Amino acid sequence: MKATDLALNRLLGIVAAPAGAAHLLEMAFTPQLQNHLGTMHAAAQFALAEFGAAVGPVFAVVRGVEVKYRKPATGDLLAHGAPDENTRANLLADLAARGRCSAVILVDLKDRAGTLTLHAKFDWFISRVPPPSL
Repeated sequence: MKATDLALNRLLGIVAAPAGAAHLLEMAFTPQLQNHLGTMHAAAQFALAEFGAAVGPVFAVVRGVEVKYRKPATGDLLAHGAPDENTRANLLADLAARGRCSAVILVDLKDRAGTLTLHAKFDWFISRVPPPSL
């Protein structure tokens, strides 16, 4: 399942980035997503930042998050994400050896001008989906 398949994300208008883009997802700045200050609501930004990437037949759940809101978001947001170095180096081997692992994904939300509005560190628990019982 892709992040854009989730009902909440569809409701918020989260879409995949165009092919070849440096970012992964986009969310338009709409009146429905504005807070009382006229900027992007923090909950909408968090929803955009909480995405997973497919790594084969696995399931993943968020175990913890560190979020820092940097600047008020007043325009469309673009989600950039990448695993930290330890996750990049060990994820597939750990998953193959143990059937489960932890992953740290670093996420930045930026507006179209490149202004950083949110930086987050998502700690994910990932487990292989067991084969169906016969």
